[in-house]
Parts: sequence; C-alpha cells; structure tokens
Amino acid sequence: MIKFLLLAAIVLVGYYAVRGSRRAFHRVVWRGFVCLALAAAAFSVVFPNALTWVANKVGVGRGADLLLYLVTVTFMLVSVVLFRRLADLERKYVTLARTLAIREARGEEGHPEAGSDVTHGSRSKEAS
Repeated sequence: MIKFLLLAAIVLVGYYAVRGSRRAFHRVVWRGFVCLALAAAAFSVVFPNALTWVANKVGVGRGADLLLYLVTVTFMLVSVVLFRRLADLERKYVTLARTLAIREARGEEGHPEAGSDVTHGSRSKEAS
C-alpha cells in the first residue's frame, strides 16, 4: 500500500514540475533532471534493496542514509537557486520603481518614447 502512495506522490510532483513554461532551454534541462530524479525515486520505491546496494557501493551503510544525504544536498541547491532568483527579482523591482518614479517626476506617464516598456500603470490611471 505504501508503495502505491509513494509512487502516486512522485507522479504528482512530476506533473507539477514539468508543466509548460516560458524559457525553453532552461525548462528542457529542468524537465530532464526532474524526470531522472522521479525515475530514480520510483525505482527506489519499487526496489528498495537496490538503493541499499547503491549506498554500499558508494560507501554509505544504508539506503536511507544515502537518500538523506541526497535530499540534503538537493535542498541546499534549491535554496541557493531560489535565493538568487529572489535577489534578481528584487533588483528588477527596484529598477522598475525607479523608472516609474522618474517618469512621474518628469510628467512622461503616457508617452511611449520615455525609454521603457512600462506603460501599464499609466493606462490604468487613464481608464479610471
């Protein structure tokens, strides 16, 4: 019973991880990595002794310990990637806010020649 629940959870995670997105090459690499990880997870659920065998081959005593090590490293990698992405978004928001503030100070709200593609804020003000 637990094997079926674990496999269902793996399939669900895989579905949400490989849904469509905007950046093609990045997503292809990401999808390949996710598919490989999901296949390994499903294999370790169906054949738990194989994970122990792999663990013994790399010098770890139990398969559960190897899994814990891999999950820890993966968590750290995901944390770094998300931190970098968050920092990048913060920089973009600061640039956007500065651009809008300069536009409003110059009175260039509705002029597309202001040098930036940010005109959504001025359109919503005109509509109201």
